[in-house]
Amino acid sequence: MITNLPSLTQSYTMARFSKKKPDTVIVKDRKLVCPVCDHDQFIETRAQLNTALASLFDVDFANKEARCFVCAECTYIYWFRG
Repeated sequence: MITNLPSLTQSYTMARFSKKKPDTVIVKDRKLVCPVCDHDQFIETRAQLNTALASLFDVDFANKEARCFVCAECTYIYWFRG
């Protein structure tokens, strides 16, 4: 269990490092809400889904990507394939 977390101003931090503005996200007709802080504003980003085999042969570019939604308040990340 994580305790004694420092006071974070993640909204400021996320906005400072990201040029994208937070927005609401709808997935399968439901509004995405952060399970940690109940915030409903997210910044969309993409991430590479690396596999050991592709990395072994140095063809990471062939791996699939995931769409990620980062909570603008606490930085919790939702990952979606494709």
